[in-house]
Amino acid sequence: MDKQESNLSEKKVTKKLSLAKNIFKWLFVALLAALLIAAIIFHASWKVMMLLVIFLLACTVLPKPARKWFWFSVGTVVIALVIWVFLPDDNEGWRPYTFDEEVATLEAKYAIPDSENAAVIYNQLLDSYDTNEFESEFIDYNLADLIIREPWSSKDYPQVAQWLQQHNNTVAKLLDASKIEKCRFPITASPLEQTTERSPAMREWAYLLIRAANNDLGEGRIDQALEKYAAVLRMGEHLYQQPAMIDMLVGMAVEALAIRQFKRFIVTENPTEEHLSIVETVLAEIKHDWCADLPGTLEFEKLMTKNMLAVFYETNAKGEVRLSRNPIARMQAQFPEMAPRQTYWWRKFIKASTILGWFLMPSMPSSLQKVAKNIDASYERLYAMADPDFDWQKEPETISIKSLFSFPGINYRRMIKLENRIIEIQLHRFHDLYIRCTAQRRGTLIIIALRRYKNKSGYWPESLDDIKSLSPAEIFVDPINGGPFVYKLTEENFTLYSKGKNNIDEGGQYNTTFDPNSPNYTVTEEDDILIW
Repeated sequence: MDKQESNLSEKKVTKKLSLAKNIFKWLFVALLAALLIAAIIFHASWKVMMLLVIFLLACTVLPKPARKWFWFSVGTVVIALVIWVFLPDDNEGWRPYTFDEEVATLEAKYAIPDSENAAVIYNQLLDSYDTNEFESEFIDYNLADLIIREPWSSKDYPQVAQWLQQHNNTVAKLLDASKIEKCRFPITASPLEQTTERSPAMREWAYLLIRAANNDLGEGRIDQALEKYAAVLRMGEHLYQQPAMIDMLVGMAVEALAIRQFKRFIVTENPTEEHLSIVETVLAEIKHDWCADLPGTLEFEKLMTKNMLAVFYETNAKGEVRLSRNPIARMQAQFPEMAPRQTYWWRKFIKASTILGWFLMPSMPSSLQKVAKNIDASYERLYAMADPDFDWQKEPETISIKSLFSFPGINYRRMIKLENRIIEIQLHRFHDLYIRCTAQRRGTLIIIALRRYKNKSGYWPESLDDIKSLSPAEIFVDPINGGPFVYKLTEENFTLYSKGKNNIDEGGQYNTTFDPNSPNYTVTEEDDILIW
């Protein structure tokens, strides 16, 4: 009796184990099926889908006697990969892959002689640049704002004047650079480090020049002040000559600093005709042309996209190419202070990521050119944005948080498309800033004409019609909407502004609200652009 009960109990246990095993099996099959469906929806690489299909067939179609050999093979491969990860690194002679020939071609295309290149002077200053030199305990936020916003004298702020004298050599070199029309910084495969060092330095130098100019103005040295304001404007122009979008954006910001000073000088000081002519000439020397400049920017950004994806590969002196054993090596080299601590386990983890890279990226060396061609093709449609008749009123398709779950995918082609869409959205924003800068320059030229009228008559004109004979007709056309600027007299002087893209007079007000579904994540409620 006990034996029968024991056998019955064993059968029940065996049956339960068999049931649990079948449940686990079909749950695993369901999971594989779900992953395969997700891989198809998210456009995973063919390697990922092939692996899922093989596992799915092994669980359902492969005869039972052969399954154990299949899983034995899988286990062997996994063990081999684990052993490979922990083997000594064979990185001798290997470096991150870059499209060096294309970089050299682009560098040669834009190269200019050192004698005609203001970047030579800027690079000399960068070699000795130290951000701590521009920080002083006695210059607090309010004082820093004041000496940038309006004229000041050494008598009132002796410590600031002494601090400024310590930078006389830098000011002199910046003035020398402003006398050179052209500026081209070297084009490298990984320009991020250069731009992250150059951008803050250029901003600091712009503020330095403005502080020095405001000191000149506060002590009656008008010509010297205008020379320094013009140097800031030229610095912005120099940055705008670079193909990198970040340089051009910083250039616009630097240019805006100078234009703000010119406008304040023209309206609140007592400029002579000679002074007005100097400012007018300096503004006329700014030569920005969206249609001519954009192709060069796209050419550069396209190359940077190629080198961004090339971090998954390495090359050696023989020209051999392989998947990178350390995809973040380039970032570590450029920003060692930001790189994670290089522990033994961290290095092994990074090496193991090469296995994931094999699934996401083409693993054959020849496939790199295929990646490059895909990037070239993805950028073709962006060149249409350089067409003078391009429709800027049509907003680009947004990348919302919701769309990120369906759009990017998990293969390099989808990565390229996502990056391309981001560039398109950025270019729309970039074009808005470009048009605003154009509006500010035209507005400043209008202010010069207004000042000429006041110098002759003793009062500001009633309307812009009173000064249209004093300046070219094109400066009175608002580039943002194609209509006229708004000019109104006030108790102190006047107000001048653009009616913005909506071409509605909103009293010079500009307000936005956050919207994650908008291309710029904002919705503009009032979009007037104030000039003065």
